[in-house]
Amino acid sequence: MRMRYFSLCVAFTGAVLFAGCGGEPPTSDLAAAKKALESARDVGAEQFASQQYSVAEEAYSAAEKAVNDASAEIITDFAESQALITNAKSKANEAKSAAETEKSRQRGAAENALAAAVDVVGQARDALAGAPVGKGTEGDIQQLQDELGAAEAEISAAKSAVSSDEFSNAEMNAKSAQQKAEMVVTGIRDAAKKYDDMVEKMRPWYDRI
Repeated sequence: MRMRYFSLCVAFTGAVLFAGCGGEPPTSDLAAAKKALESARDVGAEQFASQQYSVAEEAYSAAEKAVNDASAEIITDFAESQALITNAKSKANEAKSAAETEKSRQRGAAENALAAAVDVVGQARDALAGAPVGKGTEGDIQQLQDELGAAEAEISAAKSAVSSDEFSNAEMNAKSAQQKAEMVVTGIRDAAKKYDDMVEKMRPWYDRI
C-alpha cells in the first residue's frame, strides 16, 4: 500500500511539474530578435539612430536575460520572455527604420552640398583661366590659384567622405570648398578691376580726352 501511495505521489508530482512547464525556450524567436538587431546595426543604426539603437540593445539584453533566467528555473515559464523578445524585435526594427531615414537625409544633404560646391569651383576655375595677368596682379592671381587648389582638395575629401558614409564631414568639406571658390571668383573680379585701373592710369593723358 505504501509503495502504491509513493508511486502515486511521484506520478502526481511529475504531472504537476509537466503542467507547470512553459515548454521549450523560445530560442528561435530570440535568434530572430538578435538578427533584427544585427540588421539595424548593418544599416548604420549605431551612427544614424544611436538613441533608438541603444534602446533596442537594452531591450534585447533584457529578453536574453529573461530567457536564461526562466531556463534555470525548475518550473519554466517563458511567457514574460516571449513578450520581451517581441518588444526587442520591434525596437530593433524601429532603429533600423530610423537609421535608414536619417542616412538617406544626410546623404541627400551631402550630395546637394557637393554638387553646389563642384559648380562654384568650376566657375572659379573658368574665371581664373581668364584672369588678367600683368604687373601688379601676379601676387593676387597666385594667391587665388592656391585658394582654388585648397577648394579642389576639399571637393576630393567630400567625395571620399560620401563614399565612406561620413555625410556630415562630406557636407562640411563641400561647404568649405564652396566658400573658398566663391572667394576666388570675388578675388578675380577685384584683380580684374585693379588691372583695368592700372591700365587706365598708364594711358597717356591725350588718350583720355
